[in-house]
Amino acid sequence: MKKVFIALLLMLFVTPICLSSAVWEDQVVYFLMIDRFSNGDPSNDDMGLGEAGSDNSRYNGGDLKGIIDKLDYIKGLGATAIWITPPVANQWWNPWVNYGGYHGYWARDFKRIDEHFGDIALYKELVEKAHEKGLLVIQDIVPNHVGDYFRFVDGEFEMNSGSIPSDSPEQYPFSLNNFVEHRDENIYHWTPDISDFNDQDQKFNYQMSGLDDLNTENPSVISALKDSYTFWIDEADIDGFRIDTVIYVPHEFWREFLNGESGVYEIASKNGKLNFLTFGEAWVRSDPFEDTGERVIGEFFESGMNAMLDFPLNIELRSVFKEGKPTANLGYRLETRQSYFNHTRLLTFIDNHDMERFLKGAGLASLKQALAFIFTVPGIPVVYYGTEQGFVETREAMFEDGFQSGGLNHFETQSELYKYTSDLAKLRLEHPALRYGRVEVLKSDPNGPGIFAYSLEHGNEKIYVIMNTAGERRILANMESGLAEGQVIQPVYTFNSLSKSYTVDKDGKLLMTMNPRSVYVGMASEEYQSVDSPEIQFNANLEYAQKIASTYTITGTASGASSARIIFDARIEEAEDIEIEDGQWSYEWDISKFDPGIHSILFKVYGRTKRESIYSEDYTVVLDIPELLLSSLSDPEGDDKGPEGRYEYPTDISFKNQMDLLGVELRQIGASLSLNMRIKDLTDTWGPQNGFDHVTFQIFIDDPHKTGSTVLPFLNATMPAGLDWDYFIFANGWSIVAYSAEGSGPKSFGTAISPTPLVQTNKMKSEVVLRIPGETIGRPESLNGFKVYITTWDFDGIEAVYRDIYPEPKSYHFGGGSKEDPYIMDDILLKIGESD
Repeated sequence: MKKVFIALLLMLFVTPICLSSAVWEDQVVYFLMIDRFSNGDPSNDDMGLGEAGSDNSRYNGGDLKGIIDKLDYIKGLGATAIWITPPVANQWWNPWVNYGGYHGYWARDFKRIDEHFGDIALYKELVEKAHEKGLLVIQDIVPNHVGDYFRFVDGEFEMNSGSIPSDSPEQYPFSLNNFVEHRDENIYHWTPDISDFNDQDQKFNYQMSGLDDLNTENPSVISALKDSYTFWIDEADIDGFRIDTVIYVPHEFWREFLNGESGVYEIASKNGKLNFLTFGEAWVRSDPFEDTGERVIGEFFESGMNAMLDFPLNIELRSVFKEGKPTANLGYRLETRQSYFNHTRLLTFIDNHDMERFLKGAGLASLKQALAFIFTVPGIPVVYYGTEQGFVETREAMFEDGFQSGGLNHFETQSELYKYTSDLAKLRLEHPALRYGRVEVLKSDPNGPGIFAYSLEHGNEKIYVIMNTAGERRILANMESGLAEGQVIQPVYTFNSLSKSYTVDKDGKLLMTMNPRSVYVGMASEEYQSVDSPEIQFNANLEYAQKIASTYTITGTASGASSARIIFDARIEEAEDIEIEDGQWSYEWDISKFDPGIHSILFKVYGRTKRESIYSEDYTVVLDIPELLLSSLSDPEGDDKGPEGRYEYPTDISFKNQMDLLGVELRQIGASLSLNMRIKDLTDTWGPQNGFDHVTFQIFIDDPHKTGSTVLPFLNATMPAGLDWDYFIFANGWSIVAYSAEGSGPKSFGTAISPTPLVQTNKMKSEVVLRIPGETIGRPESLNGFKVYITTWDFDGIEAVYRDIYPEPKSYHFGGGSKEDPYIMDDILLKIGESD
């Protein structure tokens, strides 16, 4: 009987003990928005104050009870931790921006659960039941600001009297928010909105998007925030904090908030949580082959956070897997994060609640590659809810009565992506090298989409991850494996790839052919196979990084060889034959069919029979192709008022005349196009990664030899008379994506294609320049007769939708029309080979 009793005690206490000492590097996090995830209690959906509905701006009905009901669904996905958006009492409706605080980031009381979600007893039940199932719980917290309860207009203070359910926070001392009555308390920074996000003083002290900025230098505010958030450790037994907007608060605050007396770590430790997780949201980027973002992230580790969201990696992986940018960019990012800090403590993700979904502008195979990537590199992978169900809208609801749900519940455990994600979670758990391994980038493409290969070594385990991000087959040759000749690499996971073993060639090099958008994960084994090495010698008269500016004849020598094939950029489908005579060969290269920049050249060389062959070494050249002006056109200043001249810009101070096109030039550089667009005001107020904000360029390309679409997706408009579009480029400050007309319509962009254009900006000249690869538009033989129609509008990056238009303008909505009117502020039409 005594043994049975002891066994029962062990069963009761084993889970809490394991969770209290959880190793975060081993976890997989599922990030969900409470309001959009699961509606377990419909009675709390609507408080009767006009704050609820099924559109994206209002509470939809998700709650804590709904999460409890779906814990098995989350666990079945392979997640071991749940990150929830802030559950605290929020501002329900803000008439100044026509938007509600359903998301949880507009607090009115940091120590209460929002009435739409439940109460503290239900929250404690959620954490307890999650722990029983072995799931950790991470709470999102916001020390930077509360809701939008006051503002300054032309220097005059104004309270938000129409705010629902109250016109001020309800928790002391945050309730002291009337500038006239409480200015001396200094609970807030009594400042206007940020107008320049590059200004450090404004970032720390001004209001972000109207949200009331807390004076985090004030000891009483620091004390109140400590008390507010450690309350949830004491009361609800949570396991970690995701910390919002950390770059808008001075580092001195974080050091005190986390490590000070009665701070987060002290209270967590008193509750037995020695591994309490704290990770910050620092939305920073690093340009390709630069490390500015990593340096910023490092500062927050120094200030006491024990983990961080890896935004530089997120931005890079989206550009590579979604936009088709060079895989070499991602290789540099992997190596940089590893050299700066413990990369196992970076949370990796492909999208979140503040950016467009990965699938908006990308195909399913690209999404699967991106997921495979975050599950096979060190860090803590985060899956944003709905990704496992193929969601396209950023904040779409999982339940049938919510936003964009299509009247369906989306908790299908047999869906393709659910099972795929679950398999990746199992793969990661089975192989410690994927979590802790030292990363070595082995092969990448500096020119565009293509091969990306890296290894991870930990203990006695060595894993190889090899991908092809291109839309056609690519050859992987000359990859230094670090293994002995004849050693076998066994497959442990594949996607779109043959699940077969590969034998390392002579000199430890690996050779394999990769299918389009494929993934191969293999492990070095103790098995060996014999390797044949034909006696063939081959040489090309090319220097490393040799510059080539026009048609060029490549020459070389060979012995023991009968013929060869030349392969540019590993594109085996486009290889061309070369004759070898008396040990000599030559090839005339027409570079006009290629994009400018770095290119690789590889030769497959045949011996006396086709069964005998070798691959040459890799040769790298740089194409420096002159530009050819195709078309240019000026556009009047001040005509950015819509088709009928009555549109008005949104009223927020960050809007100027960014949508006023002043002129466009189109140039040809080899197979590429360079599109130079000059606008009235080029701003980067919000720190966009592409260098410009508050304008989205819609670029529609009409190939006269094809029949495309006349409808402009989501713009309530059509192409100019007599034209249709075959290719569509959507370009804003955070995303550059491209589509073909196939499958397009009024509510469909079309079929995603890649690679997408590279972007550069010149603030001095107010220019945005897109370099469009020839592959994006089908590499036409001639551009004569092509037409390019460009329109401007603005895109809400958080909502991932075009900004609406109302009769009167609002902070972030256009005025002078209705939602049914064309979403075109200005436009211009270029014609190639014809007079304008």
